[in-house]
Amino acid sequence: MTEVYTLHSENGDEYKLQFTTDRSGIISNDILDQLNAQGIEVAEVGLARVKGQNVTSHKVLYQIEECIANLLERKPNLILSYFCDFIHLVPSQKKDMSVQEYRSRMFSAMFKRYLSQHQELDMCDDEIKIDGVAEPFFFHVIYHRHHQHFAEMIAEGHIKDFGKPE
Repeated sequence: MTEVYTLHSENGDEYKLQFTTDRSGIISNDILDQLNAQGIEVAEVGLARVKGQNVTSHKVLYQIEECIANLLERKPNLILSYFCDFIHLVPSQKKDMSVQEYRSRMFSAMFKRYLSQHQELDMCDDEIKIDGVAEPFFFHVIYHRHHQHFAEMIAEGHIKDFGKPE
């Protein structure tokens, strides 16, 4: 499955939001096979700005939240995995925080706000902080509350695959 959404800001910026179940290697095939055997599908989330350079508006962030919630509502056995990128600097980034940590905190706050406004949704967003070799990595797993066990499998796999060797 691949679903792509094009989002536009009021300032003319353009974003591509993509959900894909193609196996890219971020989640191990072993875990994906176990989840598929239980009828659970995992989609990776990708977000890219394709046009413009303005600060991302709250309106665009809300559109992202809506796309995520609508997809999970349509696909009750879907779990989303989101890797916070660290490629582009964040305009208001704090000096004591990495770009990835900033994006992770922003996403958590954004999605918690959305869920508080839509209390009937049974969705969860778990932030996974992994102590990497050079720096921490941040992932998110977004799922229906009754899929917590499966989300924990994904989190444990991320820690095993990307964590600092002991």
